[in-house]
This record gives sequence, C-alpha cells and structure tokens, in this order.
Amino acid sequence: PPDANCLLSVMHHSFKTIHKVNVVVAGKHPAPQWLTIDEARSHCAAGLGIWEWASNDRGHEPDFVMACAGDVPTLEALAATSILRKKLPNLKIRFVNIVNLMKLCGQSKHPHGL
Repeated sequence: PPDANCLLSVMHHSFKTIHKVNVVVAGKHPAPQWLTIDEARSHCAAGLGIWEWASNDRGHEPDFVMACAGDVPTLEALAATSILRKKLPNLKIRFVNIVNLMKLCGQSKHPHGL
C-alpha cells in the first residue's frame, strides 16, 4: 500500500477474508501520508485509481501515464512526476496508483481483473 491509511484498509479487508491467500507487502519506515482514511478506503476498494491531485491531464488524454504500486515506488513516482511537471510544464501526466496488482490481469485470469 502507498501509505498507512491504505495499509489499514488493506489489512481490515484481509482479516475479514476466508479461504484466500492475501499477500501484503509493507515498509517499516516512516513515510508520507497521501490519502485520508476515507480516500484510502475508496482507493483500496477499487484496487487502483487515478490520483487527480498528482495528475495534470484534467480530463484530457494524457501524454504520459505514471503508474506505481507500493510505498517506495509511489514516493519515487511522485518525485519523478514533480520533476517532469517542472521541466515540461505542457506535458499532460496522469498519475495512477495500484493497490491490488490483480487488477492488472484480465477478468479471464483473475476475478479482480479489469
């Protein structure tokens, strides 16, 4: 998960499941908090999402999609997005964060797939 609130949401979901294997990879070092608990619940329920506050495509087709999963990759991707926006202010960037990696599969491969 990208932050502690998402980790809380993921663990809450994981502890309620039965007959499933849930793999949660989480860091142990202090890290930024990106989402409120309500935003984290919605984001984790969806499995992935566009972070509008980190994007600048504003409803247009993006020139570039920055996607990441995990706490450190999210931090690095946000830093890269910030640099790109400063160096190339006209570049339309869509920032996507992924919590459930199974969302990247097709539904024929996994029930959580898109």
